[in-house]
Amino acid sequence: MGITTTPPGSVAPPPSVGLRIRGIVLRVSLVIGLGELGFATIVPLLPLYLTEHLNASVKLVGAVVAAFALVETLLKAVWGSVADRVGRRPLIVAGLLLSSVAPLLMSVLRNPVLFIPLRVIDGAGSSALWPAASAIMADKTPRDQRATAMGTLNLFFLSGLAIGPALGLFVVGLSHSYVAGFYLASGLMIAAAVWGSVALWDAAPPHISAPVTAVGGGHGGDGRSSHRSLEGKRPQFSPLLITMFGVAFVQMFGVGLLAPILAIYAKRVVGLSEHVIGILFLLGVLSVAIASVPAGRLADRWGKRKAVVWGMAIGSAGMWMLPISPRLDVLAVGAVLLGIGYALSSPAWHALVSELAPSGRIGFAMGAAQTAEGLGLVMGPLLGGVLWDTAGHVAPFVASASLLSVSTVALVLTIRSLARSARARA
Repeated sequence: MGITTTPPGSVAPPPSVGLRIRGIVLRVSLVIGLGELGFATIVPLLPLYLTEHLNASVKLVGAVVAAFALVETLLKAVWGSVADRVGRRPLIVAGLLLSSVAPLLMSVLRNPVLFIPLRVIDGAGSSALWPAASAIMADKTPRDQRATAMGTLNLFFLSGLAIGPALGLFVVGLSHSYVAGFYLASGLMIAAAVWGSVALWDAAPPHISAPVTAVGGGHGGDGRSSHRSLEGKRPQFSPLLITMFGVAFVQMFGVGLLAPILAIYAKRVVGLSEHVIGILFLLGVLSVAIASVPAGRLADRWGKRKAVVWGMAIGSAGMWMLPISPRLDVLAVGAVLLGIGYALSSPAWHALVSELAPSGRIGFAMGAAQTAEGLGLVMGPLLGGVLWDTAGHVAPFVASASLLSVSTVALVLTIRSLARSARARA
């Protein structure tokens, strides 16, 4: 057995801390996975229901989809800031309950235009989940376990995202009713809210749960002084964190370029059937989900900055493979590299954002990073279709690979520049 030493002036954690940490990580991840399963269930149902049963135009379907994406993106930073003030659990539970109303109303409304405000409500609820959940991971896990925790959260989230659409279509096919799919989605969200209200009893952030005096620093107060200390203070973000926000936008803008054309490319250029495309998507997402936990563990051991940079570099290399040839073996190699890159960089990325966040502003920082990502995913598809129509089917892939590469280089240069500045000051 090795000898464990404790740094001078610190208190060794009790033996149960590791178990408690794993418990909160799994509990939060299950809430998010169950909630995402509900959100993803209605993704394939809405376009079919609107066009086939309510005679909506495809243009209106696009507006319904965009309403959810835009609201979810814009509100993440707002809800992250709210989570820093009122706590994580209330926001997660309220968001799930708010979103659960939308599918229930979808099952009875017959005017397709009303689906736009319903998706606004849905997006407002959904946007509360990730900032609060990732902030809990940062609150409750030590730095050397944080990427592993984020990887676990990613595993459950991606699993819900992958299984949800297939589950929704299966239930509709079995019951011959879209209403059953909407009821299922709402039920899953309510179940996640109930589980969250019970399971996340210890999810309050330290500056809310820890008793402090009005002077700050002593025990025995009511915990409100540290909450008040956040009021009116502007968060001071580090240069690296600001760069990461910009990189997040550029990276997701590049990925978003492919959103409207990927299935079309797979069918028209590669020659795959819809059935095969669906299976490949499911297998790809589940593979990345399964790899998220070991990738997060590797990032904790290897170093989060190194994991982020190498993950982004591998992902960029994979993206450059896609426009080389429509041959399936070439595309498979590119897809594998993309999956490895995402699995390696994503948990480390979110863990690094939480470490760089100002004190008491983890929720806001996580929300701001996710807002930057979401804006890229909302804006990228608008250009992707234009590039396909005007410059050919290769152009969106080249543009995406270029953006991923440039943002990777920008992050590397920023990290090196800050390291040189730190050495010069030392």
